[in-house]
Amino acid sequence: MIEIAKQAALYAGELLRERFSGQLTPDLESHNDVKLPEDKASERRIIEVIHRHFPSHTIASEEIGIVQRDDEYLWIVDPLDGTNNYFIGHPYFSVSIALQHAEDVVLGVVYNPISGQLFWAERGKGAYLNGRRLFASGRTELSKAVGTYIRGRDTVTKEEEMAFIAPFALQSKRLMRTIAPALDWCLLASGWIDYIVMQKSDIMDVAAGILIAREAGAKITDWSGEGYRHKPFTIPCLASLIATGGPLHETILTMTAVGSRSG
Repeated sequence: MIEIAKQAALYAGELLRERFSGQLTPDLESHNDVKLPEDKASERRIIEVIHRHFPSHTIASEEIGIVQRDDEYLWIVDPLDGTNNYFIGHPYFSVSIALQHAEDVVLGVVYNPISGQLFWAERGKGAYLNGRRLFASGRTELSKAVGTYIRGRDTVTKEEEMAFIAPFALQSKRLMRTIAPALDWCLLASGWIDYIVMQKSDIMDVAAGILIAREAGAKITDWSGEGYRHKPFTIPCLASLIATGGPLHETILTMTAVGSRSG
C-alpha cells in the first residue's frame, strides 16, 4: 500500500509540476483562499491510482469529499496542499496522502514535486525522505529554534493570530508561516525546524505529515499536553496540536497555554 501511495503522489505531482508557473485561472478566489482546476486534476489522478489497485477502499479528499465504499480502509487525501503558494508561483506545496485503518493512520506520503522531496512513513517502521531515515530535532534552546505556526482557514481572526504568535516570533530564532502544513510537518520530521504550533487546522491537510513526524521521533500533544491520538476521520476534523523534537516541548506548551488564555 505504501508503494501505491507513492505512485499516486508522484503521478499527481507530475501534473502539478507541469502546470506550475503557468497562467492559472482560479475557479474561485476569496480574500484568504483560492480554488484551482489543478486541485481537482491532481485529485482525479490520485483517486484513479488508488481505486485501480483498491477498488473497495473509501477515499476522503479535499475537493470531492468522501467517496464512500464498503471497505475498512480510508484514504485521506489533500491533492494540493498549499494552493495559495502554487497560485502565486511559490514552490512550497505538496501532494499529501494518508491511509487510516482500525481508527489509526498507518501510512503517509507527502511529495513536493518541485524539489523532488518524497517523504513517507509506515507505522512502526520509521520516516524517510527519498530513502534517507529521518529524525526530529533535539534542539534545547528556544532562542536558536525555528518554528512554524499553522492555523485553519477562518478559525481565528488575523488580530487574534498576530497577538498569539508574537511571543513565539520574539523568542525564537525564526517563526515561519508557510501556508503548506503537510510540508511543515515533514520539515519537523527532518530536524530542519524545531517545533510546530497548530491551531484549529484540518487533519485532512496534515494526517500524513503527522505520521511522518511521529515516526521520526517527534513528540506530539494537544494544547493541554495530552498525547495525540488520531480520531476516526470526519469532515471537517479540526485539531490544535503542538509538536517538537522533545526537549523544547514543555516550553512551547507553556507559551501556547499563556497565549490561548490571553487571546
